[in-house]
Amino acid sequence: MKLYEKLSDDYFKLFVRREGKVVLGKGYSTLWLLTCVLTATFLAIAFSNASMQYLSEKMNDPFIRWMDIPNRQEGKFKELEYALGEPENMERFNYESYQADNYQAYMFFGASGTDIRYLRVRFFDSMQTDLMQAILADDNVVGGACIDEIPDPTVGLFITENAIRLLGYDAFPAYIEIQEISVDADTLGFRLTADGMAHTPLPVLGIVKRLPSGVDMVASQFLFEQENNDNTYPFNMNNRSYAETLTYFVPEGVDEEAFAEALKAAARETSSIPAYVDDISFWKPEIASFRKGEYVTLRGETTPLEPLEAAAMDAAILETWGEKGICRVFDYTFSPYETSDKSYLSVYFNSLSQIRSFETWVNDEYQIKVDMSQVNSKENFNAVSIMAGILSWAIIVFAIVCIVLFIVNLLQSYFQKVKRNLGTFKAFGVSNRRLISVYVLIVGAIVLSSVLIALLISFFAQEFLILIHFLKDGTYSYLSLWSVKTMVSILIIIVASVSTVFVVMRRLLRQTPGDLIYDRQ
Repeated sequence: MKLYEKLSDDYFKLFVRREGKVVLGKGYSTLWLLTCVLTATFLAIAFSNASMQYLSEKMNDPFIRWMDIPNRQEGKFKELEYALGEPENMERFNYESYQADNYQAYMFFGASGTDIRYLRVRFFDSMQTDLMQAILADDNVVGGACIDEIPDPTVGLFITENAIRLLGYDAFPAYIEIQEISVDADTLGFRLTADGMAHTPLPVLGIVKRLPSGVDMVASQFLFEQENNDNTYPFNMNNRSYAETLTYFVPEGVDEEAFAEALKAAARETSSIPAYVDDISFWKPEIASFRKGEYVTLRGETTPLEPLEAAAMDAAILETWGEKGICRVFDYTFSPYETSDKSYLSVYFNSLSQIRSFETWVNDEYQIKVDMSQVNSKENFNAVSIMAGILSWAIIVFAIVCIVLFIVNLLQSYFQKVKRNLGTFKAFGVSNRRLISVYVLIVGAIVLSSVLIALLISFFAQEFLILIHFLKDGTYSYLSLWSVKTMVSILIIIVASVSTVFVVMRRLLRQTPGDLIYDRQ
């Protein structure tokens, strides 16, 4: 016992410090090699985590889970619309809601008033759907540019930031101008293009990053119906009542009292008819914009303003005040009007697990072909999500196997070098348990050090990619190191490493001291 105690005095120096250096290898090669393996493992896990997060968000993205069914056969289309409302079908195919939409493309004037852009518009039957909630989500609205509450009815538009830039606007406008056929409206003082198109302002309800189906704008069905309204043609500017009144939107922050006075002064200088300015107050909600502001109206006192005089006043006043965001709007003559045909049925799925069976049902029961690219893309998202989950765990298992094999090879190679020394210590009474604990401590310390260094390297790699804005879709990081999966992986790696040392050293130390000293097999 006294001899063992004497050996114990030098225990730490002999085994943990000296033998630890041997296990570490020349130039700490073991540590760095294990660090490289672990760094590659953590980067793979981080990439897997980020990919899974990206896929999860895409899978839960309402734009991905929203399927369009085009109207190519009206009779069957109506039958399908009715069937989609059946609760058993909603449960069977796991969809939450559906809606009937229209689609149209229109020409819009750019900020210069001359540049013209062809933009696509989707018209929703309701502005209170799940899809509208997704469109108006905080992460999709640009800079908070969105109306507080959507008026019903409204002729306003939600437009993408990219479309606003295509129209040439530097700041977000309260109104944009659509081309509308208005032959002879120039006789009333309105601007017309060579083919008889007038500048007709429509309110902007919000600016968003993206919209479903790649359209540039979404709007209420009410706008689609009024644009096609052949009872009153509300957007046709060849309308004397429009020309006889000057109404302006005055954005918040502009002195509306000063503007009203300027408007009165312009009327005194230009108009042959006495005019007055209405009280400054909120005007018509159906043409309200996302921008807060007031409406100022100039009218003739006893008889309407002369259209050409009003046009001259408008040109003069906007030359001074137009740069402040003030624009002329109109009290459109809306009237009840409905369009029968819809361009699309849009179905909002809770998940994409039944997307293929839904496509088959629509095709077999109603002879309506669903765009296979939509089905395939949604099905692929679902499949890739499952595969990514399997592969991420496969990476972890592979990494653990590599580390275990590395430790086994390390210990076996090291054991051949020191087994005579170990035999001597066993001969002096040092137990196998004591010797095993030494190597558990040494290898455990090396693995833990490698884990910490590898985590640090992976973390800096992740932050560097974010710093240089190397992001997927400009938003999603390619690496996401910190997760439950990473923590579980670290725990498994440490436990597997310690267990491997224990099992290997226990097997190797089964030999007697004599067998170890004299290298007997």
